[in-house]
Amino acid sequence: MKKLLLILILMLEAFGINAQNDSLAIVNTEWHQKQVAEGVLYKYHHFSHNDLFNSNQFISIIEITKNSKNKIEIYPSPMLKETSLMASEKGATAAINGSFFKFSDTLDAKNYNSVDYIRKDGKIIACNLLEPKTIRLMHQLGALAIHKGELYILKADELRNWEKYILAEDVLTSGPILRVAGWDESLEKKSFYTTRHPRTAVGKKANGDILLITIDGRAKEAAGMSLDELQKILKWLGCSYAINLDGGGSTTMYIKGFSDNGIVNHPCDNKIFDNKGERKVANAILLFCE
Repeated sequence: MKKLLLILILMLEAFGINAQNDSLAIVNTEWHQKQVAEGVLYKYHHFSHNDLFNSNQFISIIEITKNSKNKIEIYPSPMLKETSLMASEKGATAAINGSFFKFSDTLDAKNYNSVDYIRKDGKIIACNLLEPKTIRLMHQLGALAIHKGELYILKADELRNWEKYILAEDVLTSGPILRVAGWDESLEKKSFYTTRHPRTAVGKKANGDILLITIDGRAKEAAGMSLDELQKILKWLGCSYAINLDGGGSTTMYIKGFSDNGIVNHPCDNKIFDNKGERKVANAILLFCE
């Protein structure tokens, strides 16, 4: 894999793209690694000397091999809850936060407080909120879908109700979509795309391995990333498909028993670089290990 990524770096240089130093930082990093379960590896690294995108960054990755017997599940909660609480209540081994939701005092348990489409066990439990009524929002440009136990990352097409035609038991709309079939998707120049924030993402490699990723931010220890920077990271990590999930204060990674509360990244809602600043969210991506 490192050899392939180095070839990619040379190709980027040939096209005049100055990505060598940052990509080498990812390729050559000695990632801290811990075994979560058979076929599941937790990797993390703190780039603490402005050595990634000229900034400090903390990246956490859960890598799930395709041949493992572990199960990924999209889990919506009728009430806003912390990602760690959803995971512990369901008996999950690990989790990351999911897609976007209503962040207000007026909650809507009927639609699981979601602003994006959710299908669970074949039943639609939330629909996209479109603005104005017909325009798909940037976080509805792709979806995670689970069909017969396999997770897929899909790009929305021109159909207004595209999600309804996805052949999968579980579907969660999110976005923007970052990579499709080994190619970067074009990104808009809006603030959400270009400003650095904490980020949560899911990537899938060509061999079927799944990466659950969090990027910490809003702290001097970790700047967070623009979507262009996140897209580059996912490419350098070997993802053929990748999608952005809800980020900011929602960004959370949980692994059972790996810290005092299971949180292994640095959620930023308490404005302190620790693992105590977790936000209540509407849904999560859960991992169950045998």
